[in-house]
Amino acid sequence: MKSNLFLSLLLISIFLTGCQNTPEERKIHTVVTHDHTTIVCNPNKGNNPFAAWGVFPSKDESIRRIFMEVALGHPDSINIAHWDYLDPIRIKRIGGIKGDTLDLEIGKMLTPYGSNFKKDWRWHWRIDVTDFASILRDSVEIEYNHTGYEATSVGWDLTVSFDMELGDPVAQPIMYNEVYDGSFKYGDPENPIEESLTPQNIAMEEGAAFSRLRILHTGHGYDQPKGCSEFCSRWREVLVDGKPIDRRDMWKECADNNLYPQGGTWIFDRAYWCPGDLQAPDIIDFPVTNTSHTIDFELEPYTATENIQANESISAVLFQYGTPNKKFDVSLDQILVPNAAPELNRFNPSIVEPKIVVKNLGSETLTALTIEYGTKGFEKKTFEWTGELKFYEEAILVLPGAIDFNFGQNTFYAKLKKPNGQTDAWQADNQRESMFMSPKEMPKQVVISYKSNNTPEENMIRIVDEANRVVYEKDPNTVKKDTLYKDTVDLGLGHYRMNLEDSGHNGLEFWFMPQQGFGYLQISDMDGRVLHRFESDCGIGEQLDFTVKNNPKLDDTVEQSLLKLHPRRIQDQTQLFVQLEKPMDGEIHILKDGDIQEKIPFTQIQDTTFDIDMTQYEDGRYVIELFLNGESKLKQRISKQTRQQ
Repeated sequence: MKSNLFLSLLLISIFLTGCQNTPEERKIHTVVTHDHTTIVCNPNKGNNPFAAWGVFPSKDESIRRIFMEVALGHPDSINIAHWDYLDPIRIKRIGGIKGDTLDLEIGKMLTPYGSNFKKDWRWHWRIDVTDFASILRDSVEIEYNHTGYEATSVGWDLTVSFDMELGDPVAQPIMYNEVYDGSFKYGDPENPIEESLTPQNIAMEEGAAFSRLRILHTGHGYDQPKGCSEFCSRWREVLVDGKPIDRRDMWKECADNNLYPQGGTWIFDRAYWCPGDLQAPDIIDFPVTNTSHTIDFELEPYTATENIQANESISAVLFQYGTPNKKFDVSLDQILVPNAAPELNRFNPSIVEPKIVVKNLGSETLTALTIEYGTKGFEKKTFEWTGELKFYEEAILVLPGAIDFNFGQNTFYAKLKKPNGQTDAWQADNQRESMFMSPKEMPKQVVISYKSNNTPEENMIRIVDEANRVVYEKDPNTVKKDTLYKDTVDLGLGHYRMNLEDSGHNGLEFWFMPQQGFGYLQISDMDGRVLHRFESDCGIGEQLDFTVKNNPKLDDTVEQSLLKLHPRRIQDQTQLFVQLEKPMDGEIHILKDGDIQEKIPFTQIQDTTFDIDMTQYEDGRYVIELFLNGESKLKQRISKQTRQQ
């Protein structure tokens, strides 16, 4: 067990120095440790650490909040990686090369399935790492450990940065203790996990008012009979002095991931993580009432019977703090809606109900709050929120009313005022702005084309107006499977929301479920020009907000062609759907190991489905490539496996 007791003189210095910023100032100090670093696996070892030093603020500077951001992108020099690996992020050393070795985990990055990401792809994740504020000082070595066994010819472009908000700390840090850190066997009858996760008795320091457990926990491996730990739900209980203070199911919905579609089984729910996920820590606070407290983790009892390989990756650190510094202190952490950030694409653009993330950093329970908000250039709105938010709890608040906008780019703002009717003790984090784009504009008459898949009973399509009245609907109980529907819809001027909902959480198509078939949904004008196309591989579904105008500015960036190969896991044949803006000549190539096995030429094709018969080919992996007017337009891999007799 590791511990670190901060010098009393240092605590007094930090407390007295504080942060002298005026309420209007919000100072952010950004530290970048990994700057577009190309990372690859080491297939011989299964892990490949990438360490880098960063120069953080000195111990004399007050830190209020710290957020770590991880960005992955397509590398410049090699192909992008494919697999969902667990990549720990750790503080390795502090104080320079000859300084102290700590080896503390601060994040778990679960890489996405990247095989279908293009050259310009890049994604950002962000978590709160404020609890490490006393450690992230001066020279610190951060290690990103890329695990897995992929070839070194594929990888990721990695950036790791820390946004450090300067200001009075929420509470004075006193001590930290490492509780658990490692990969623990689960379900192994010869190595029960309870023998590894033994109770830890930790002394409480003078001046400690509350302790905080910061837990990063994911499950991995696949055994019998439950598929643990990656694909089995199990509960975890946290006990303090033998009494449970937290119990939760270690399971996470993945089909609503904002990063979609991915190249692999991204929709499958998992053991508290999803592919393409920087795991947010579990934060559990409890008051210090004794000179010591005993921490214990209990997992649902389980014994595997075959292929025993389940493991629980757990890091838990206990932080001791003094009394929170402010009684009334609320922070606006994020504007979710409206916001043009790709990471918030599930519910943007939006025509109604802004959403913000609010966190209570004051010792008093937050019960009332005034929120001013609106779009710049439009009338300000005010909402009086009431509820209950305890210290360090956060909530997504839905603000009433429509979202105002002009065509194109807009700026939304929100400001928090009068927590519990009092003056906020730290106003620098009470307001934020977000850039957002106006929703699409549509003509009054549109054509909705919906091709159902083989499970249409799972898919509901609906358009509602500003008053939430249904103006168009495809009832899943009346839709036939594998059928194309084209409906002309007359809409009045105003705002609308169109939803594609999937109760099966597997979209209109998913490569791993070829029996589900392929469906699509798109909106066109009366001349046949596609104005919007929904993503078929969308998990739980998609939402489109739009406006109807007399002379709409139509989106001219929508790809007019629809090219889809389905299924890609086959026994004897696959289909290539080709929908083009105008007739074209072309060829379909069937390749194996780079060699052309067969060419299928065609002339003046515009809207057709090619049945590609693979019965004469042996089992294995093949590539189907589509050429239109001599140019390669689609190139996808398929896997052929003959049905076992």
